[in-house]
Amino acid sequence: MFKLLPISKYILHKFKNKFVNRNVIFSGNIRDSIPIYLNTFISFINTHQYDYYIWLKKFLNNKVHYDLVENILINNFNTLLFFWSKNKSESIFLLENILSILDINSDIYVIGENNSGINQIKNIANFNNDIHFNKIISARKCSIYYGILRKKIIFNKNIYWINYFYKNYTINSLPGVFSSKKLDYGSKLLISTIKNNNNIKGKILEIGCGSGIISTIIGSSTNKKYSLFLVDINSNAITSSKKTIFINQIKNTYIFPSNIYSNIYEKFDLIVSNPPLHIGLNYSLDILYKIIYNAKNYLNYGGELRFVINNFLPYFKSLKKKFKINTLSKNKNYTVYSMKNI
Repeated sequence: MFKLLPISKYILHKFKNKFVNRNVIFSGNIRDSIPIYLNTFISFINTHQYDYYIWLKKFLNNKVHYDLVENILINNFNTLLFFWSKNKSESIFLLENILSILDINSDIYVIGENNSGINQIKNIANFNNDIHFNKIISARKCSIYYGILRKKIIFNKNIYWINYFYKNYTINSLPGVFSSKKLDYGSKLLISTIKNNNNIKGKILEIGCGSGIISTIIGSSTNKKYSLFLVDINSNAITSSKKTIFINQIKNTYIFPSNIYSNIYEKFDLIVSNPPLHIGLNYSLDILYKIIYNAKNYLNYGGELRFVINNFLPYFKSLKKKFKINTLSKNKNYTVYSMKNI
């Protein structure tokens, strides 16, 4: 499922025996099989993506950890291979967390695509006094930076929380979570179809809950009996949704990681989603297709799948015809669609 990327193939060739006596952590935006093949003394993989976590556990089992790490979990690691994401603030957040559990004088390798912003790493104030990064490799449209950890890093998650308000709601988010700084226009249009509908009730599933604002509004907008299930693959989204739901005092909620429907064992009256349409830096209909294709298996009879997407998304017209999807609301940039299980 997660194949070796070109830069990982290069690393395996270039550093074939470099880490055989090293205790290595793989972390950041890691999405391929390099931890399986790189020869190390000890390996530990930290991921924030649930689909990757479940897949990699099949091969490396207890060497894989999902979510942020704490010093009590691991120690005596002296090498880090960190994969930079397209979101700078998320990369800094995740990197600082993993650096906090490394020994002083550990070797740090940061790997990322050139168009992801990785070349800004030399100018990031967070690390200037603790690590001096130098580019050592430019290959496969990627860069690899190297540095040595000179000082113990103290990580404090609380300083990274992003808080803002939407109408009467407080939104809490960690870096990299979708709409972490302000509510996006697609979600606003989707929310408008919820607030104007007085019949939302029963069991409701939100796929890709992000900061949790959509479910927060569902829970606060209905006076009918309901239960809310919020899922996401990203551990920081799960943490963010829990805090948003809690601070807005939304009841009857269940928040947990799931790769779309992988952890779902019930049927719902409404499935709602503002689905991610990127894999890395590229557009992809893959997640949206899986949500739509499998929806009827998780909807009660008469239940509804409701989702919003950008009007300029390529190839969606053929998908719309195939599944008999109806338009619920539309503006210049976004459309909310509805598909009933009847």
